[in-house]
Amino acid sequence: MRTGLVAAIGILLVAVVLFFGACEGARELPAPTITSTTTTTTTTTTTTSTTTIDPSVIGTLPPIEGLGAPTLDRSSTVSTVGIDRVTFGMTVEEAQRAAGTRFTLVTPRGECFLATPDDAPTGITFWIVESTLERVDVDTPAITTRSGAGLGDSEARILELFGERIQTRPLADGSGNLLAYVPKDASDRQFRVMFQTDGERVVRLWSGRLPWAEWMADCGSATQ
Repeated sequence: MRTGLVAAIGILLVAVVLFFGACEGARELPAPTITSTTTTTTTTTTTTSTTTIDPSVIGTLPPIEGLGAPTLDRSSTVSTVGIDRVTFGMTVEEAQRAAGTRFTLVTPRGECFLATPDDAPTGITFWIVESTLERVDVDTPAITTRSGAGLGDSEARILELFGERIQTRPLADGSGNLLAYVPKDASDRQFRVMFQTDGERVVRLWSGRLPWAEWMADCGSATQ
């Protein structure tokens, strides 16, 4: 009987344990905490504003046909009336035909503009004022006057070559002198060949018709 009692107590303990275990398992667990991470993506739109500035349109001269062979080369010479066959007072078309080559503008077209001959030595620049050619600037020692005077020559040589035909005056800024060749003939009195020096040697050479032959400013201000 004792054995039966012990067995009964054991069964009772087991039942109690199972009962409380079931109750513990049935207890609601706390709801899980959900951490919501919101990622905000900010899209930055970069707008590049491009300001288009129209460059100065230099333009071109009207096309011209039948120019023939080029006439300007390293043997060309400057005179009081022009350079070789290209003479002051010609229209742009006449000057291009005389040079046997088209001219390319180097400043915008206006009352006064500059142009260079395409098929010719570098260093020749023409001034076109009110539609006619009025001056030629020479920036190469390869091209000289008919007497052989050019860039790099001394003031003494210019005076030796042309004597009393040279009128000398100092430049306003004191950087040198301006030597003007004044023709003897009355028919050429409106023309000049100009030598600008640094006080010793020729640094610039040009020829032209007055008043542009004596113009020291740029072409754009020559007609203002």
